[in-house]
Amino acid sequence: MFLATFIWGSVPLFSIWCALPPSVFVFFRVLFAFPFVLLYSLKKIGLKELISIKPFLPLVLSGVVLSLNWIFFFWAIEITNIATAVILYYFGPVFTIILAVIFLKEPLDKTLIFATVIAFFGAFLTFYGDVGISGSFKGIVVSLLSGLLYGLLGFISKIATFQHSSIKITTHQIFISIFFTAPFVFMFHFKLTPYIVFLLFIAGVVHTALALFLWYDSLNYISVSTSAVFSYLDPFFAIGLGFLFLFQRPSIFQIAGGVLIAVSGVMISLREAKL
Repeated sequence: MFLATFIWGSVPLFSIWCALPPSVFVFFRVLFAFPFVLLYSLKKIGLKELISIKPFLPLVLSGVVLSLNWIFFFWAIEITNIATAVILYYFGPVFTIILAVIFLKEPLDKTLIFATVIAFFGAFLTFYGDVGISGSFKGIVVSLLSGLLYGLLGFISKIATFQHSSIKITTHQIFISIFFTAPFVFMFHFKLTPYIVFLLFIAGVVHTALALFLWYDSLNYISVSTSAVFSYLDPFFAIGLGFLFLFQRPSIFQIAGGVLIAVSGVMISLREAKL
């Protein structure tokens, strides 16, 4: 699980190195990932279970939102610093909770209220820290939208888990993403070199398929509560790698904001694990 979060934390570097339009980068990422994810799903749940897609609407919607979520995330990486993009992206679980309380009538207890307040304060610190570095209001807005879409993805995926397994949902999400992002390949001008194709292959096979295998496999050996803590190592790996390879130095306000949002996310995840 530690390795999976490290792999996910390095994907912003690959999106920058490829220098492709975000939607095109997402298309090739899911295209290269899908055959391996499909084989893994067939091995784990079988063909009969995989093609049983009723109710199909949550699967379709989650696939579309996954695509948009990644497109906005990599767009944010493109126009602002990695620290702002990943910290506000991981603000998403707060949106998930808000949607679940409103539409699924989930109880709003003291833990959720406290975690939400912490997360909003962390987001404010991130805004403040980003203005001091890039001054890119557009980057902040796009980063926040990626977090909103991440939260919406979590909400729709939660509804989907009422009828489908997590592995099945992930497989269909990636499959649907291929078709959703394919038109963008013909809408943008870009150049593929052997080096870029190699990076895209790594982004699909390693950052998507292998990382998912590691994540799901690790759940057989550790508790959901532990996995909740590990999942929030991802943004800190991304920030650290951005500093090492791109010399993007986060401000103290961004680090503080990231810590608060991570604490909020862990609190929410641990609460979910106990329900």
